[in-house]
Amino acid sequence: MHLEPNQLVTHAQLARQGLTANDIRKRLRNGELERLRRGVYRPTTTTLSTELLHRQLVRATLTEVHSSTVISHLSAGVLHQLPVPIAGLDRVWATRRTAGHGKRSHHLVTRTSPLDDDEVTRLGDFPVTTLARTASDLARTSPFAWGVMAVDAALHQGLALEDLLPALERHPRLHGLNRARSVVEFADERSESAAESMSRVSMALAGIPDPATQFEIVDDSGQFVARADFAWPELKLVGEMDGKGKYADLLAPGESVADVVMREKLREERIRQAGYWIVRWDWKIACDATALGALLRRAMGLQRRQLGLIG
Repeated sequence: MHLEPNQLVTHAQLARQGLTANDIRKRLRNGELERLRRGVYRPTTTTLSTELLHRQLVRATLTEVHSSTVISHLSAGVLHQLPVPIAGLDRVWATRRTAGHGKRSHHLVTRTSPLDDDEVTRLGDFPVTTLARTASDLARTSPFAWGVMAVDAALHQGLALEDLLPALERHPRLHGLNRARSVVEFADERSESAAESMSRVSMALAGIPDPATQFEIVDDSGQFVARADFAWPELKLVGEMDGKGKYADLLAPGESVADVVMREKLREERIRQAGYWIVRWDWKIACDATALGALLRRAMGLQRRQLGLIG
């Protein structure tokens, strides 16, 4: 039978098409089908991202939970397009609004937490916690760095602090509120990627002075030159996070990848001509506070010597 790449199909539907249990097992073994949960499958003709696969898992799992159950935590993060750790996306995360205990199964983690009507919205077919409640939950329950990445992204999407803070304090008996307050205090709505957020966390852990973020560089005549991810203006030093997007994502109409590379080189040269030194790093270094700290301290030391700030 023909299935669309994003189509889900149940065991009963396959049986109605004439497939036996042995036929289904054979298709699972040879990779034509993938089991999302018991009795629900997807075709493997198209490779999907982890996030899209998780959306399919959410859709498959909603059929087995009570209608009052709300998608929350990591799963809500995916639906709101917030950065969440891939390691937790092999199961669906939800909050039940009816009496009872939370439960954990192979594909579903259900928590029992207070959840008011105005903390629930819909994204497509899914009942899901609002952006404010989702950011609050992730700040409470995630490791600090992942909490910062999620809250930064939510703020960058337009969530206001005056909406996030009440969401954080609405249910004072929830676990992790002290961690969440620290996350929110550290958060920066100007962060444009998870990699930038992770970089700021690693800088803090390494004892690097707080950078200016999304810093606008101007030349001697006051003309705009470029906007840098990070800057230490007193040292005439800017920091740039590589790997935030593929060159193809930066293409303007009619441009080639070579055009983008040349445009980036010219941008960097204009920054240097404005008197700034540039230090760059990738995601691997962004996640390593020791490595990022060493890289930035070397650059800062060189700039201090260059500017005559140390002997």
